[in-house]
Amino acid sequence: MSISRSGALVVLALLPGCSKPAQQPAAAPVAALFGGGEAGRPAPRVSPPAEGERLFAALCASCHGADGKGDTPLAADLDPTPSDLTRCNFKLRSTPSGSLPTDDDLLRSLYVGLPGSAMPSFGDVLSLPALRALVLRVKARCERFAEEQAGEPLAVLDATGAAGASRERGAAVYRREGCASCHGTDGAGDGPASAKLKDSQGRPIRPRDHTRGVFRGGFRAADIYRGFSTGLDGTPMPALPEGVGARDRWDLTRYIFSLGARRSRLLRVMEQPPTWYEPALSRRPPWHGK
Repeated sequence: MSISRSGALVVLALLPGCSKPAQQPAAAPVAALFGGGEAGRPAPRVSPPAEGERLFAALCASCHGADGKGDTPLAADLDPTPSDLTRCNFKLRSTPSGSLPTDDDLLRSLYVGLPGSAMPSFGDVLSLPALRALVLRVKARCERFAEEQAGEPLAVLDATGAAGASRERGAAVYRREGCASCHGTDGAGDGPASAKLKDSQGRPIRPRDHTRGVFRGGFRAADIYRGFSTGLDGTPMPALPEGVGARDRWDLTRYIFSLGARRSRLLRVMEQPPTWYEPALSRRPPWHGK
């Protein structure tokens, strides 16, 4: 889903002081976007709560609803249906299954969007302070944030293993861990259990068709690795057992990537995403303008 220049101007019109260019804070460290942070990291400027609420009403409420319950008339026509934020089942996290996401987890979802869904990227139209203000309003719809802290981000174990990952070993892990029961023998999302799956609200849900090569959590190997290490809360997709080691996880990642051989040229390029894919890696993030 793309946003036109005119649409961007409408969004920017919601922001106070948009007519006067302001110096933006430096992009966050890479580690911060998946938890961890760094000592001495400068405190980000936060926009007023009222600004975040205006942005939520303009950009989020049509699908997620003003209260965040995801039961709007538009939501009924979307597949997948928008998340009910009040249930606090956040699928894309760097934290363990059942834990709340970090602020930077939510920031990244807003910045990049969710490929293969109606959830767009707002990274090219909103400033970093505006995105952070929107994160706070998303959190306000989930009461658990008032009582709990976000979980401790999981590390991507032994990242050097990605270079030596084996498709053949990954196929063995895929079979051993029972992935085919939902995702199918060839990863097309047509396994024997696929027709009976339901989400946490009792709605039918389909397993991902990995042959399409569209990964909602991100296109990088580390994104896929993290997805089956944390699980997707609110769905039947569990986290891999702790006994599955780093090498097996990297091998499984390689195998999942290989199933999308029919991907478009654009998605093949995204295996090595450009710098704008991560705010922290971009020398000139989209919110800095041209």
